[in-house]
Parts: sequence; structure tokens; C-alpha cells
Amino acid sequence: MRPYDHPMRMQLHEEVHARPPIALWPNERVLSQSFLLDARSRQSQIQWIESLSRALGVANDTEKDHSFKILTLAPEPERVLIKWELHGEFATIAAITRNPVKITGPLLESRLALEASLDDLFRKLNCPIISEAGGERISALDLVFEHRPLFGEAQEVSAIFNGNTVLGSYILASKKAQLWTDLRLDQDGYISYFIPHDILGSRQAGRVARALAEAETYRMSAMIAFPVAKSLSMPLRAAESELADLSKDISQLQAEPGIHTEKDGKFLGELSHLASRAEQWISEYGLRFTASEAYSQLLNKNLFELAESPIPGVQSLSEFMDRRFQPAMGTCIWTQRRLKELSDRISRTTQTLRTRIEFVNEEQTQKLLASMDQRARLQLRLQETVESLSVLVLTYYAVSLLAYIAKGGKEAGLAIHPEIIAAIAAPVVAIVFLIISKQRRKRISAIGKTQ
Repeated sequence: MRPYDHPMRMQLHEEVHARPPIALWPNERVLSQSFLLDARSRQSQIQWIESLSRALGVANDTEKDHSFKILTLAPEPERVLIKWELHGEFATIAAITRNPVKITGPLLESRLALEASLDDLFRKLNCPIISEAGGERISALDLVFEHRPLFGEAQEVSAIFNGNTVLGSYILASKKAQLWTDLRLDQDGYISYFIPHDILGSRQAGRVARALAEAETYRMSAMIAFPVAKSLSMPLRAAESELADLSKDISQLQAEPGIHTEKDGKFLGELSHLASRAEQWISEYGLRFTASEAYSQLLNKNLFELAESPIPGVQSLSEFMDRRFQPAMGTCIWTQRRLKELSDRISRTTQTLRTRIEFVNEEQTQKLLASMDQRARLQLRLQETVESLSVLVLTYYAVSLLAYIAKGGKEAGLAIHPEIIAAIAAPVVAIVFLIISKQRRKRISAIGKTQ
């Protein structure tokens, strides 16, 4: 690497080489199990793989081994491998071992023997067995690869699956391998897959094993949302009906004259309660539905990687998934869409009601302002009347005061007549007070206009 390379270039580049498939021998068996994890069981899985690595003398590189690791429990020729993968909400543990016998009947008995031998290897290493690694098992597959002539029809392979109806197809472009399964859970919780092949490449076999294991894990992880979608069907229908009734009542109220503050408040409260329920469902189940959709797409990708070709008269795995799995995913997607649309409709209805309430409030405010303006004008008129009366009162007191002064001058010997002085002063004083009153009203009016 050069100094001018991006600091994360190596990490980003190596992502294309992450989780490589294991090259399988012609006759091998893969027991793959996936476990759903919470925070505690996730840590338990990490501790389990670290303890197994220490027991086998393999160094733990936390930077590189935090999500993928391949360990050898037993060397060749009895090769036994453990492949551990940690994903977002689940971990997958696959045990790869040689298939000791030719397959002629049901796989359960030989699988139980293989699991018992695997458990003995873990106990010899003083490590917990796979079922004790942590988490709840969500999928378990028994993938049996056998180098042998391919089957011509489903009846020839039915004995391996206890006479159950089987799914089958040619896989890969070469059509030198077949895939058979009844897609049923055996007594020990495994689904059996039988892959006869005519010299299937080791890397091809590894990719087939990976595609099947991931497809089953993604299928089951996606299906977790299906019971949730079914449980929400009736509550969603009730909420949609309640919203429709509320919208109808609000529309009818719009046509009624007058102000209905009490009804508006009641409708707003009901909409708020309905919105809180919808948001609770979205916050509680929204991520589950989103994850389900993503897992569904990954399942389709892995089925496409198998490149199935039909065997006459036999339903393929991809056809079966289209018939049974996709409708369940359609239910989840439709439920997610209904939740979103319900939330959007509640928002629009609430906004419509709030607009109506704001309009009513604005109308009431305008009426209140008009009433206040009218009251102000009445008060002004009353004030003008009072001021006119006050001019008379002030004139009376001023003239009376002047008359008292004139009378005092007359008693002092001045040749004046108080009555004449009062008569002359009365109109002059009244005019002065009127001018002062008008000037004051003009100043008040000017201040009001500037404000």
C-alpha cells in the first residue's frame, strides 16, 4: 500500500473476499445451524468461538475473526471443520464432515450418529457443544453431497425422505448435480437436503452449500414478520375504519354553520389517540418488516445462484418458494404499506382539522378586534363628551375665581365691576380651554397613527 492510499482501502477491498465458501469433497455432509441472537447470546457466541480457538491452539485476531472463522476439529483423512459466521441478528455454525456411508434410506439415524461424534470431539477439547453456543435455533440443515449417478424421477429418491413428497431440480449450468428435499422438519429439527452429483467441483459444491444454508436462514428470518403481520390485520382494519368515520364526521361538521369548539376538540383528541397507536405499531414492528423484505431479497438471490433446471413432473425449490413463501412476504409488505398509509392519512386528517380550528380562531379574533375597536370608539366619544363638560366646569371655576379677585379689588377701592369682568372673561376662558382640548386630542390621534 502507498502513503496516498485511502486509509480504509484494504478493509474495503477485502470485503469482496469475506465469508468464502469451503471447498467440499465429493462425499461430504454439512450440518448447518443458525441461531437468533440478542445482546447476551451474541456475546456468548463470540466467547464460544474464542474458547474453541484457544482449545485448538489457534490465535484469536479480534480485528479479523469477529464475524467469520474456520477451524479444524479433526485432520485429514477424517476431516472435520467448523465454520462460524456472525451476522447482524443471527450466527451460523456449520459442521463439515465426511459422509461415512452411502445414502439409501432416511438421514435421521446417520445424522444422530454424526452429531454424537461431533459432541465427543467438543468434550475432548473441554468446550461447549454447538447447541450450547448461545441463541435460539432458527434453522438447521443437513446437506448431503454424494458422488453417484443422478436420479431419473422423484420416486427413486423418496425413500431417503420417508416417502414424503419431494422437491427436486438440476442445479448449476452444467446440470451435473441435483437437489432433492422434502422441506420438512425431522424429529431433531433438521431439514434434509440430498445433492447427488457427477463430479461436482469442490468450490461449486461449497457455493451450493452456502447458497442453501443462507437461503433457509434468510427464509426463516424473513418469516418472523409473518405472524406479526397476521396479528395486526384486525387492529389495522379497526383503526382504518375509525379514521374513515372520523373523516366523515369532520367533513359533515365543515358544512354546518357556526362555531363548534367542543366537537373540534373531541375530534382532535380522537385523532391524537389514533396517531399514537399507529406510531406505536410502526416503532415496534417497522424494523421487523424492513428486515423481512431485505431477507426476502437475499433468499431470492441465493435461489437464483443455484440456477435450477426442472426435472419433468417434479416441483423445484424456487417454484415452491414462489407458491408458498412469496405470498407470506406479500402479506408482510402489504401490512407495512398499510401502516405507513394509515400514519399519512392520520397526518392529513389532523392537518385538515387543525386548519379548520385555526380558521375558526382567526374568525373569532377578527370579531374580538372589531368589538374592541367599536368599544374604543365609544370610549372616545364618551371622553369627548366628558371633555366638553370639563371645559364648562373649568370655565365656571376660572370665571368664579376671577370674579372673587375683582370683588376683592372693588372692596379695596378700585372702580371695577366684578359682574362685568366675569361676563367678559367667561367666553375668553371657554375658548382658551377648547383650544387646549383640541390640541391635546390631535396629539393623541397622531401618536395612535404612528403606532
